[in-house]
Amino acid sequence: MSFWGNTLAKLFEDHRRQLVAMVVRRVRDREIAAELVQDVYARLMQSGDCGAEEANTKVLYASVRNAVIDHHRSTYGRTQAMNGILPSQLWLCETTSPQEHAESRQALSALDRALLELSPKAREMFILHRVDGIPNTKLAKKYGISVSAVEKQLARTMRHCQERLAAYRNDD
Repeated sequence: MSFWGNTLAKLFEDHRRQLVAMVVRRVRDREIAAELVQDVYARLMQSGDCGAEEANTKVLYASVRNAVIDHHRSTYGRTQAMNGILPSQLWLCETTSPQEHAESRQALSALDRALLELSPKAREMFILHRVDGIPNTKLAKKYGISVSAVEKQLARTMRHCQERLAAYRNDD
């Protein structure tokens, strides 16, 4: 391991508990907190030494705080995307006419076709999350990926479905 690698490993050994605790207070999830801190460690390994130990420690804490801010921003964006498709966009609970019922069924068919364009894994993940209500942490464990990767995949799937529904509606 390089000098910087040794220095950073020592810094993380000394500060990891405090960093994770700081992130847990902000994101309210220990797994995500540990993942964010680990991501910062990986990024700092690539960036290099800042000089004195005090400067490296300040960079470490600032990087973790920035990672929390980035996490909140991306989570907000994904939440907005996930809320983009509402049941009311697909069908009406009580249709007032046979035509509205037919239009709702056609929109549902368009969504089904959009889901079939996805990979089987992406489709299954989306259905497990949106239909069965499986949380992201359980999906991450099921597929052996990070929670962040699950959130990103769900957001990509949601954008794909939204684009296909928008195209369907514009074709009318």
